[in-house]
Amino acid sequence: MVLKIALYLALCLAGSAKTAVLPVEKCHLEDSKCMIPAIQKALPVFLDGLPDLGINVMDVLEMDDIKFDISGLQFSLTEGKLKGLKSSIIDDVKWDLKSKKFEIHYHADCTVKGHYTAAGRILVLPITGDGDMKLKLKNLNIKLYISYEVEKGADGKDHIAPKKLDYDFEVVDNAQFSLTNLFNGNKELSDTMLKFLNENWKQISLEFGKPLMDVAAKSIFKNVITFFAKEAIEDIAEV
Repeated sequence: MVLKIALYLALCLAGSAKTAVLPVEKCHLEDSKCMIPAIQKALPVFLDGLPDLGINVMDVLEMDDIKFDISGLQFSLTEGKLKGLKSSIIDDVKWDLKSKKFEIHYHADCTVKGHYTAAGRILVLPITGDGDMKLKLKNLNIKLYISYEVEKGADGKDHIAPKKLDYDFEVVDNAQFSLTNLFNGNKELSDTMLKFLNENWKQISLEFGKPLMDVAAKSIFKNVITFFAKEAIEDIAEV
C-alpha cells in the first residue's frame, strides 16, 4: 500500500549525472515541468534497488511487522509485502528552496499481502481471524510533504538531509479485502464480514490504513536518507 507512501520519490528529484545510478535529465529543483518526467523515469531504477549505494529493493517492499489497536480493533500483520510502487504516476512536484521544503503528489495501484490476526470490532461489526490477507488498493493517491536541511557531506559537497516527512493519502477508486480463516472458518460469518468490508472500503481504508502507510513510509525513508547521504546535490540536480 505505500504507500504508496513513500518518500522514495524525493530522492529521484532531478535525475543523475551518473548514468549508472539514475540515468535521467538533471533539473533545477524548482522547475516542476522538468522534475515530473525526471522523477517518473528515475522511479523504476530506484525501486529496483541500488546495491552499490546501500539502497534496498522497494518493489516488492518487505514490510516490518505491524501491530495496532484502533477504535476497538486489535490487528497485526506479519510477513507483509507491498507490491505496485513501480506503477506510480507522478502528478506534481513542488519545490521551495527558500523554505527547504518540497511536495510530491502521485498515485498507484498497490497490493498488500501477509499473515494477519484480528480481534475486536470494525466499525459496527465484531471480527476475529487468523490467516492470510490480501488487500488491493485501486488508485491510491499520496501527497508527500518533506522538510530538509542542506549539510556538508564527507566529500565536502552540499547534500540534502531529509528531516521530516508528512503525508496525506486517499484510496480513490476502490479497496478490495480478502481474508482467510475469519471466525475460525465459519463461512456464513466470513462471507458477511467480507461483504461488509468491501462495501465500506472507503471508510475502512481511511480509518485503518494509516498504520500500514506508516510502516511502508519508514522503510522507504531510510533508503531515501541513504541515497542523499551518498549523492551530492550538484551530482543529481542543476545548481
